[in-house]
Amino acid sequence: MLLFAHVGLTLAAARIFTRADLAFVAIGSMLPDIIDKPLGEVVYGTPSMGRIFAHTLLFLLLLAGAAIYTRDLRLASLCGGVLFHLSLDFMWSSPVILLWPLLGSFPPAPLMDTMSYLQMLLQGLKDPMVLLPELVGLAYFIYLTMEKRQHIASWTMRSIVRATKECLGR
Repeated sequence: MLLFAHVGLTLAAARIFTRADLAFVAIGSMLPDIIDKPLGEVVYGTPSMGRIFAHTLLFLLLLAGAAIYTRDLRLASLCGGVLFHLSLDFMWSSPVILLWPLLGSFPPAPLMDTMSYLQMLLQGLKDPMVLLPELVGLAYFIYLTMEKRQHIASWTMRSIVRATKECLGR
């Protein structure tokens, strides 16, 4: 899955948790990819090795442990976003990755450059099982933005005023 399916569908699911911090849910919905895609490039030399450490149950359990220990709603929201990401990626169908290191090392992935990897991801949009969640996620993201537009505008204005005051030295 790509950006809109992960973020949009996760935010839609988070609506039932009224206390969840939606910003941290959204970050958590992309966190495994934010960590693993660049790490796969650096450690394994290919972005196609993008489901490694942050796509594991161990990573999720460490986050959950930190959230429980600190009793921090933001960490709990982040953890919920990561859990939903792993679910949307159907990680149970890759038990070697999900249960790492219990079942051995990460399976090898084809070597490819970043542009080839991005082309492969975009080619996936031809598959309705990829395209449909992306469109539904995008639609929800647009709906949420419209629903929260007053809040977003107010936050933006406060940020501009604060930045202007800092620039003017007040």
